[in-house]
Amino acid sequence: MNIKDIKKIKNEGFSTLLIVILLGGVALTLVLTLTTSSVWSIRGSIDSRNSNQAKSLANACAEVALEAMRENNSYTGANNVTLNGNTCTYTITNTGGTTRGITVTGTVNSIVRKLNITTSTFNPLVISSWQEN
Repeated sequence: MNIKDIKKIKNEGFSTLLIVILLGGVALTLVLTLTTSSVWSIRGSIDSRNSNQAKSLANACAEVALEAMRENNSYTGANNVTLNGNTCTYTITNTGGTTRGITVTGTVNSIVRKLNITTSTFNPLVISSWQEN
């Protein structure tokens, strides 16, 4: 074997090594991109689920507040309700005459959903507005 053959083998080996390194880098970049995308997708679905649960919790808490008002028309104040290990808070305020304002907050794993409800009469109980903040 002469020096020209050795140089040719070195150049071919270097080219092959460079191609393998470049392809490995591209493959690693693709894997990291897909992994990051998957993690963010999972995180988004968890937040979406928690948001739906917080909304359901706030709605259930609002129903409890409305029932408390139905049982005692002069009731005002705040209370906590625990459902499935999560706690929500409602506050009933007298806004004049037979109208009442209800503020509800439902929290599930740091996701907060709030409701503002206004009622206009007691018998029958009429809800004037039900808005989510």
